[in-house]
Amino acid sequence: MKKNLHFHFIWALVAITAFVIGSHATSPDDSENTGSSKSKSKSTSAQLSTRSNGDQNPPSGTKSGSKSTRRSSATSTPATILSEEDIAALGQEFRTAKGPIARRLAFSEMLKNLTPENAKLMRENIVDLPQDSAEFREFHYAWGSIAGQEAILNGKDTPKRDMAAALAGWAATDSESAMAYFASLSPEEQSDGSHMKWGVAFGLADADPQLAAEFAIARFENGDKEAPKMIHIAASAALRSGDRQEITSFLTSVPDGELSIQAHQHAARELAKTDPAETVEWAVDLPDGDGKNHAVGTSFHMWAGRSAKEAAAAIASVPADQRDAATYGYATRVVHEDPAIGVEWAATISNQEARGRALVDTGRVFYKRDREAANAWLATSGLSPDQQQRITGEK
Repeated sequence: MKKNLHFHFIWALVAITAFVIGSHATSPDDSENTGSSKSKSKSTSAQLSTRSNGDQNPPSGTKSGSKSTRRSSATSTPATILSEEDIAALGQEFRTAKGPIARRLAFSEMLKNLTPENAKLMRENIVDLPQDSAEFREFHYAWGSIAGQEAILNGKDTPKRDMAAALAGWAATDSESAMAYFASLSPEEQSDGSHMKWGVAFGLADADPQLAAEFAIARFENGDKEAPKMIHIAASAALRSGDRQEITSFLTSVPDGELSIQAHQHAARELAKTDPAETVEWAVDLPDGDGKNHAVGTSFHMWAGRSAKEAAAAIASVPADQRDAATYGYATRVVHEDPAIGVEWAATISNQEARGRALVDTGRVFYKRDREAANAWLATSGLSPDQQQRITGEK
């Protein structure tokens, strides 16, 4: 297997294949400290659990939402049977295209006529591209979507990292078969330098965010420390719908615990980039739980970054049981602009445990910015010696 792949989020651009394939026209996260965490576990799909653990047995049935349609080309229309000369001409057009639009149109024509039979020959037209370029990844995503395992195995004999992109395309179009193949790999092959697990995560997200969430949950239950990043991928896919009810339904399907908190924070953070006030309204209506608390806190954290005055005024209108979460998120953001104000807000949190965490979080920023003023504040803060030590780092 190939080693030394770059950070897995290089696959984010793979999703844009959808708008170029089959068309002759183109168109141009740290977690916030926003609430307390409780851990409950729910059983997840046993089928996905065994798959992610490297079980060799193929799945017994197709998951709901799984796409299993296989096509003879990377488009919804039949591919033209091209001669070697035709393929060479397409490649020449792509390589000599003037400007990004002409280049994109030429690349789209290549994908439109891609078939399992001509894929290796077609690949020669993009083989010199950087392995992290969008077109290199999209080509292999498209090849994987029509040829599955054949496209992946071809990557074993090439010097560039293309196997995960091919697996992503396969998982997006035939989730069941792609997962069965992934399960046949050793744990090292699943997670090592080839980053095959990321191909699965992004491909399943394109097929169905719920499938991607179940994959992340299964990986988490089997000890994968990167599962929280996978739930971000699934949540991002759910956000593409733009439908708040669908997003809420997705979030509530994630079992309570770390992944639920991660998913809620990610969704709130992305939604708040556009309209934090509306995101707060959405967050306070979520089903009760740690996820909701963190969504509310993250919404106010983002809002405070845009307009601290507006966000502060809105805290009073939040339901009483969510006010601490709102204040937590607000305090941990404004402290970066005005440390003294940040710790003052943190001190207004009613829950003693949450208040202590907020004071430590904001106090650390205060101490780094103005040690003298922070020491004066600490002397009257009422924080325990242990909490003060966590702020100053002094033993």
